Amino acid sequence: MMRRAWDVIVVGAGPGGSTAAARLAKAGVEVLLVDKERFPREKPCSDIYGPFAFRTYEELGVYDRLAEVGYLYPQVVLSSPDYTCISGPNQKGVTCPRRIGDAILRDNAIRLGAEAWEEFWVYDLVIEDGTVKGVKAKYQGEFKEFRSKIVIGADGSHSWVAKRLGLFADDYDQVYLAGRAYYAGCNPPLRDVEVHYDPGFNPGFVCLSPHPGYGDTVNMGVGIQMSQYERSKLTAEEMVEKFVAESPHGEKMRGARRVSEWMGWRVPSAGQIGKNHAAGAMLIGDAGSFVEPFILEGVASAVRSANYAVRTALKALEEEDFSEVSLSRYGEKWQEKMGPQLRALQGMAVTAADAEALNRVFNELKSNPEAVTRVFGE
Repeated sequence: MMRRAWDVIVVGAGPGGSTAAARLAKAGVEVLLVDKERFPREKPCSDIYGPFAFRTYEELGVYDRLAEVGYLYPQVVLSSPDYTCISGPNQKGVTCPRRIGDAILRDNAIRLGAEAWEEFWVYDLVIEDGTVKGVKAKYQGEFKEFRSKIVIGADGSHSWVAKRLGLFADDYDQVYLAGRAYYAGCNPPLRDVEVHYDPGFNPGFVCLSPHPGYGDTVNMGVGIQMSQYERSKLTAEEMVEKFVAESPHGEKMRGARRVSEWMGWRVPSAGQIGKNHAAGAMLIGDAGSFVEPFILEGVASAVRSANYAVRTALKALEEEDFSEVSLSRYGEKWQEKMGPQLRALQGMAVTAADAEALNRVFNELKSNPEAVTRVFGE
């Protein structure tokens, strides 16, 4: 007979969800990790497993595997609208296609004791007396209820868990349209991660991520503020083509050929972050708008938010208290640890809306490399 009750159900098996499930399982919690897809699966992203999460990967025994299949890029290079460049050293961040890296993180959660089910479509929550008690899902062709003491919503930028809780934010000044495709034949070959705040993307950027071990391909992606994109006469793909044709930073891509389809997605930045817990439930990663403003780094933020949600869950399970007050510790934890950096990057995102102001900031940073290191990983 199919099991129907767990201590914690984690909805979404991306980096945040898999991290949460791995930590919970390692602590002896009975945890079910579910995802609507079958792994390995494609995930549109810049493919950067950022440096602020590497300690978590090491603690969970998975960093070496990520580094083995991915690429430890030397540095991050950024340019402003007037083409001023700054750079910061990379500290253990890796690039890896998400279809590969995410499957590794999910498999590691299983290795540590989590149970994981695929093609599991959550369409509602079980809510009794104002408290989340599990999920309603279509699984193996049937609509069923699965019970838990806590639900962790890690189901991405279109999170059903967030929508059902009434915590789904959609401020078009803080939500970005993002897209990416893979290219081969970059000349010279790309080795650093590059982020260009090109004048054609204001406010927004083009990101180039190298994959030397995968046919020396380059992930070329774009992120642009949704409110700005609605006013644009160009599609995201046309913006990238213009960047390649006109920007000095796009020159290396002019002879490259596209080797994948374009994929696009919604990126909810932490500029709109608010309450992300309720009685019996917490939101992590994109589901809770944990995407760093300005640079739109979401993987490491998802992992970090998962860490604080797990600490809160373990305390709640110990006390058998799953009330909103009990789970409010989650908000206190992430705001203390992640809040300062998110606010600083939000300030940069606001500045980025003014090209001249962003140029001035880049020129100031160029003379202060230590500040760049603090922002992009140490």
